[in-house]
Amino acid sequence: MIDSKLIEALNAPEESERRSAAEEISESGAPEAADILVLQLHKEGSRAVKEAILRGLSRIWTSNPVDSIIELLKDDDPFVRAEAADMLQRRASDVIEGLNRLMRSDDKDLRKISVDILREATIGAPDALYLAALKDEDINVVITTIENIGSRRRTALAKPVLAMALKSSQPMAVCASLEALALIGTRQTLDALREKYPDAAEVAGIYQQPFLKLLGHAAGPESIEEICRTIERKGEFVHEAAIDAITKIASRHNVSQLNSFCEGELCGLLKPELDAGVCFHLIRLLGHFTGSSRVALAVLPYINDRDRVLGLAAVESLANSSDPAVESALQSLPSTESDPEIGEELEELLRRRPRWNSPLSSSPN
Repeated sequence: MIDSKLIEALNAPEESERRSAAEEISESGAPEAADILVLQLHKEGSRAVKEAILRGLSRIWTSNPVDSIIELLKDDDPFVRAEAADMLQRRASDVIEGLNRLMRSDDKDLRKISVDILREATIGAPDALYLAALKDEDINVVITTIENIGSRRRTALAKPVLAMALKSSQPMAVCASLEALALIGTRQTLDALREKYPDAAEVAGIYQQPFLKLLGHAAGPESIEEICRTIERKGEFVHEAAIDAITKIASRHNVSQLNSFCEGELCGLLKPELDAGVCFHLIRLLGHFTGSSRVALAVLPYINDRDRVLGLAAVESLANSSDPAVESALQSLPSTESDPEIGEELEELLRRRPRWNSPLSSSPN
């Protein structure tokens, strides 16, 4: 039972007194504490006291009355709405009925928030709620729904998302659908999209990067040349997405060889003006293919790069090379390194090289 004096203090003229009362009530452990704090929040004018009440409600969130917290989503204060959404997200699996009512609200912002909360539900989130949200009249609700389906990798909902990718007239919804399908990552969805997108190099601009992501997650080695043709035609705009896509395909299918065209296209990207972050990922990608002297020699100059992150990536990526020029350059590298920590890492990478390059029949020791 909460002391009546504490409840009376919530109406005190002094802000500090109301704040202290809210904090004590939240710490009381009384079952009625949440109801009292929610009621006070509706009429409280001080931001500091509101924050104290919300902190208290957050601490006792498991006993908060769900309907009262849902009502806070309609508050005029963005801070109150955000905190209420956070509390509901932590109870997402327990508030499905309330979310169902929110999805029928006339307020598009409430419908969007309900989809965001639904994303956190680990159990009990019915597909019907997602399907209803996909048909919402507000495009932002639809896009949020598609993004959440992708982030939760809800494979059971791949079909309606695929239909959105194929038929929607809203470019952002199509982009979101392709991104979601990439995360769900099934070959069947990629095959279904091929009628609309038969060649990545011909995909319209804003759809190109999400489609490349889809190839990375769902395509086989045969798509590597298609991605390289896309790099050739589209240039810098697709570098990051294309490199990531080929990396995923090479890792998933253990690809270690490229045809001449792909070798030339990827090695040709290694230029001084290439963004350092993209260069790092490209060097790591080429590490799959440094059994080819052409690829290894393209990577080799980077072992001396001033950016030691790139230098170490190059050394590691050359693990599969047995080219004499590569061997000679790597063996002499530690003697030129002035940073002891980098030198130690180089030594470790080089120490492992003989084992990595051993014939399959040789001992690993």
